[in-house]
Order: sequence, then structure tokens, then C-alpha cells
Amino acid sequence: MALNPKKVVGLDIGSSVVKAVQLRKAGRTLELEKFGVAEIYAGMDKRSEAGNRREAKVDAIRRALADGGINAKFSISAISGESIIVRYIQLPEMPETELKGAIRWEAEDYVPFALNEVNLDSMILGRSEAGGSAKIDVLLVAAKRELVAEHVDLLKGADLQPVIVDVDSFAFLNAFEMNYLPNASEVIALLNMGAEITGISIYVAGVSRFSRDIAVGGDSITANIQQRLNCTWQRAEELKIKQGAPRVSEAGYGDEPIGSSSLLDTIRGTVERITGEDLAEDSPELVADSVIKQSLGNLTNEIKRSIQFFENQPNGKPVQRVAIGGGMSRMAGIDNYLSRELGLPVEIVDPLRNIGFAGNEAARKKLDTVRQQLGVCIGLGLRAFD
Repeated sequence: MALNPKKVVGLDIGSSVVKAVQLRKAGRTLELEKFGVAEIYAGMDKRSEAGNRREAKVDAIRRALADGGINAKFSISAISGESIIVRYIQLPEMPETELKGAIRWEAEDYVPFALNEVNLDSMILGRSEAGGSAKIDVLLVAAKRELVAEHVDLLKGADLQPVIVDVDSFAFLNAFEMNYLPNASEVIALLNMGAEITGISIYVAGVSRFSRDIAVGGDSITANIQQRLNCTWQRAEELKIKQGAPRVSEAGYGDEPIGSSSLLDTIRGTVERITGEDLAEDSPELVADSVIKQSLGNLTNEIKRSIQFFENQPNGKPVQRVAIGGGMSRMAGIDNYLSRELGLPVEIVDPLRNIGFAGNEAARKKLDTVRQQLGVCIGLGLRAFD
């Protein structure tokens, strides 16, 4: 189906914020013509509103479209989570007429759901040799039908007609590739760090060769702070933003258990230097810092495992650098923290690095406050020009 970009919106329905963009051609380049953002649970405790999730999301989609002045009737959106299965498989060289049946047959061994419960798609990544014989490298994606149906229901509830439903991590990769033009020899781990999920995709020679969703995001930290302090969600969120990721100067206490006196003394000293205030052991700032340290440590361990798993595959290669985006990438010092913990260069992705902006100065200031959150959305909007 040929798409008219003027009638299509790139729509990222996150767990906390809905982002909507509309791109246009500007000579040989692309411009961001319109964008809108809306919080799903603005001014509310997200956990207490979980029962009204569908209505809240439909309302947020409508508000994001209105915020951007977007009148599109067609949408390109994405899904993520544990109900999305991404596998990289190899098949013997065969005619394309036989390939579709072979992929479905192989899928039974790789998809942990009954095939009649999923939507199945695949893409040929290229060809290689293994064991002295030619192989076809295939990307296999399966999504639970229930998840897709719920997603489509949201779109239709907002009077949008879905034309493409992608996967978050692939959309983020699309935006990264457009803006950074990596060369064929680079091996890059992309982290889309959202509220509930951190998606990792490893980019090699123009394609994704590994993809996984980790069920740890910004909300995990907020929820843990809320639980430890018995405070409101908003207060926990404020503390998370205020404290940020552990500073580089705090290196050296990573192996000590949370709650140990030396660790608490180190954190307390750092926070006191930053705030100029003396802190008790049970101060909200100190508790928030210890929770952030522990939560980010759990996330970093999962990222390390994912990278090591990829590198240890028969066709694996050493990851050379990391690129991050998403709402959690706005956390102060997160790039330096990840670089230190992973032992790799880390860069925050600008999803508009090679894309112009058609708005006025006031709109540009508004854009600068949310641009790091637009990676998936921009990647989806680019598909209107495929």
C-alpha cells in the first residue's frame, strides 16, 4: 500500500506517554512538520489508575494528536513486551517458493506459543555459510494475537486506521540508522529505555542481529522508591529525577550490598556535596539513591548478559559502542553510568539529528524538552516513506 505522509501519523503509545509525529519531504531531506505529546496518567498515581488503562490511553492518543494539530486518519505504530518473540534462525538454501512453508515449520521450535495464537512475520537478512553449506539468515517475529488485537482496539478507539504495526526496538533502530548512518563494520547495541521496558537491539551491517525486551524501566525505579518510602508516585518520580544515576565519582562501591554502612556513607557524602544538606540514614534522598543504584545494577546486569549472549554466538562480534534513547535516557548521568558499568562508549541518540524542523521558535523549545523520547516515534514516521 502506497502511503500519503500527510495522512499518516507515527504514533508511539508508551506506558506513560503518547508521542505523535508527522514528517514531510523538504527537497531531498525530511522535516518534522508536526508533533504532539500527552501524558497518559497526568497528575494521577499510575498504579492506582491501572484499571482504567484502555480509556486513559485512548484519551492520551486523542490529546497527543490535538497537541500537535495532527488530523491524520492512518497510523503507523508499534508494540513491545514479553508477548513479542524475536528470533534469528538459519535455513538451508532453498527456492523462495519453499521458504515460507519452511519458516512456518521452523517457527514451531522457536516460538513458545501455539502458532494459531500468534501473528507471524519474517524477513530475509542475508546469506551466509555454516558447516560448509549455504544458509539463509532469517529474522522471525511472532506477536500474540491478543496483544495485537488490544493495540488495534486502542487505535480504533481514537478513530485511527492502523496501516503498519511494527516492533518498538526495530522502529528505534530505524531512527538511529537514518540519523547516524553507521558504516557496515560497526557493531552497536541500541537501548530504547522506556517506562516499563528497556529494548535492546544489536545492529550489525545495516540489520538487527539480536533483539530482546528487558522488563526493567523508569517505572521500576519509581515503584521501588515509592515502596521503600511509602510515598506518592509523584513524590517518588520527583526524587528519581532529582537524584539521577550514580555519579562517576561514586565508582568503587558497586559490589557492596545495599544497606552496608560503607555504601551508605559513600552515597550520603555524595548527596550532601550535591545538595549542601546533612542527610540522615533514612532521608528520602539517601533511600532514593540506594534504590536507583540497585535498580540500575539489575538492568545493567541484564544488558551485559544480552551483549555477552550475542558475542558468544557463532556469528557474533564484539559490540563496539552503545546508543541510548527513550524517556529513561533523560535521567541525569545515565550515559556516564552505563559507559562505566558496560566498559563501552555510550551516546544519547538525537532522533532529529538529520531531520529538519518546520516549527517556530516556541515549538522548537517545546521539542527540545521531549526530543530524546521521540526515537521510536520518528522511526515509525519514517516508514511512511518506505
